[in-house]
Amino acid sequence: MSPLRLGPIAGRPAATSRRSGLGRARALWLGLSAALVGALFLLSPFLLKKGVAKEQVRLPAAALQAIREIFPKVAILEATMQDDDGVTLFAVEMKVGEKYVEVLASPDGVVVEVSIEISSADVPEAALAAIRKVAEGAQITEFDIVGDHAEVRDGKFARLLAARTAYWAEFEKGGMGGEVTVAPDGTIVETATEIEAKDVPEAALAAIRKAAEGARITEIDREETHAEPKGGTFAKLDNVRTAYWAEFVKGELTGEITVAPDGTVVETSDELEAKDVPEAALAAIRKAAEGAQITELGRDETRAELEGGKFVELPKAEVFYWAEFQKDELAAEVSVAPGGAVEEVLRWKCITEPAGEDSKKSAGPRPVKGKRP
Repeated sequence: MSPLRLGPIAGRPAATSRRSGLGRARALWLGLSAALVGALFLLSPFLLKKGVAKEQVRLPAAALQAIREIFPKVAILEATMQDDDGVTLFAVEMKVGEKYVEVLASPDGVVVEVSIEISSADVPEAALAAIRKVAEGAQITEFDIVGDHAEVRDGKFARLLAARTAYWAEFEKGGMGGEVTVAPDGTIVETATEIEAKDVPEAALAAIRKAAEGARITEIDREETHAEPKGGTFAKLDNVRTAYWAEFVKGELTGEITVAPDGTVVETSDELEAKDVPEAALAAIRKAAEGAQITELGRDETRAELEGGKFVELPKAEVFYWAEFQKDELAAEVSVAPGGAVEEVLRWKCITEPAGEDSKKSAGPRPVKGKRP
C-alpha cells in the first residue's frame, strides 16, 4: 500500500487516470487562512439542493458520520477507498454549487484532508506566482485549496493541532498533464509532470520496461518533492527529490512502478488474478474473507527506502498480497505475507447512501496518488 499521489479530488474528470501526492464552520477549520475561511463561507452546504439519486455509495459508518458533521446535507457524488502510508482511507467527493469538494476520512472517522475547488483569485499572490512558474506557460485548468487535518504517524492517523494549508493546481500543455502543490508563501511542495519515454533517464526507463514485461505503458510521470510538512507549514529540502512513476496495462490488469533516476526500483504494485497469488497467501485471504466475495487482488513490493534524501535498496524486498472483499453491509481488506502470515485485516460496517446526479461524469476519475483508487 503506497502513499497517496498528488491530486486531492478523487472523482473528478481529468486528463490522467490515477493519481493521486497530495492528502466547515466547525473546529476542524480553525487555524486555516482567511482565504480558506472565506471560501468555506461562500460554499456553505446549507445553501445547496441535494442531487437526484442515481446509484449507491457505500461508506464505513464512522467515516460517513465524520463527513456528515461537516457537510450534513450535501449529496455525495462518489466514494473510493485509497491508501496513505499503509493506512486505509476513503475519498468522498461532493459538489457544492459549481465547486467540487473532497474529504479524505479514515474508516474510524478521522477527517484527514478537505479540498475545495477555487479560482485563481482565491490563491495568495506568492502561491499563484509559484504555480505559474512551474506551469511554464501551460494552461492551468484548476485550482484547489487543501487543508490537512491529520497525518500518518506510526501507521495511524494523528490529528494536527491546527490545519496545514496548501494550494494545488492542475495544468495541461500539448496533451500532457501536470500538477503542483505549493504552500501559501509560495514554497513549492511537490510537482508531478507527465512526460514521454525519451525524457526519462536511461536507467530508470530500463527498470520501468523490465517491470512492465511487455505490457503497454500508458503513462510516465516525473515526480519531484521540494518540501515536506513540518508542523503547520512546509520546510524546503536541501536537495529536490526526484522519482519516476509509470503505469502499465496488460489485458484488464494494471500495474505501477516507482523508480529513482538511477534505476533503483522503489516500489511496485500489480493487480492479480487468483491463480497468480501464492497458494499459502490465497488460502489466508480466503480464510479472512469468511465466505465474502473477493472483489480485487494484488501484490505490492517495496524495494527501497529514503535515507539521507536518496533511495537506498533494502536488504530484502518487502512483499505482501492484498485483497478487498465485501458481504452484505460489511466490507473489509486484508494483507498477507507470501507465506500466508496475516499482517492486517480491517472490517467495517458500510452505510449506503444515494449518490448525487453528477456521479457519472464523462472523463473518468480525477487523478489520485494511490495504487488502488
